[in-house]
Amino acid sequence: MERRCVLNLWSKEEVRAVIRYGWARGVSGTEIHNHLVEVYGPGVMSKQMVRRWCCTFSDLRQQVEDIPRAGRTRTATTDANVGKVDDMIRANRRITIDEVAEELGISHERAQNIIHDILRNRKVSARWVPRQLTSTHQEQRMAVSLEHLVRGTKICSKTGGHNQDSTEIMESQLPFIYGVSFEATRDL
Repeated sequence: MERRCVLNLWSKEEVRAVIRYGWARGVSGTEIHNHLVEVYGPGVMSKQMVRRWCCTFSDLRQQVEDIPRAGRTRTATTDANVGKVDDMIRANRRITIDEVAEELGISHERAQNIIHDILRNRKVSARWVPRQLTSTHQEQRMAVSLEHLVRGTKICSKTGGHNQDSTEIMESQLPFIYGVSFEATRDL
């Protein structure tokens, strides 16, 4: 019986080391690619890139790490700026992307990238909130969903299938479901 194990987390260096090992044993690039896909999954590396790495190792390259290349270094999307943006958002949930960009002296696009893609925040009712739910929020959502299911079943059984109170139930539970308190947006 063949054992199939797909590893979800892997680094480029790890995959390159496996390619180097296969190349040293005389295994073809196609076979190495098939083994990589079997272990790491289909998104690991293309067959063409495996062949390129085999050629690179044939040219007597020993290291699997990236060789430093010339190019512009990152100046806007640094760990320091990400930390500053996170602190700014925690201090003022209503801060705008333009205010963040101006405060740090970076472009609007870089500020948006940090907020949306790196910190994974989004705007809800004019406030920045984390996109991922914590385990506490997930438990609260599950409890509220079960409560709604029980209430809905009771109401439907009493009214003969017509649920008239569902809107009031939802409106009263919205802040609890989302894990945020909705403030009046007319103050903006």
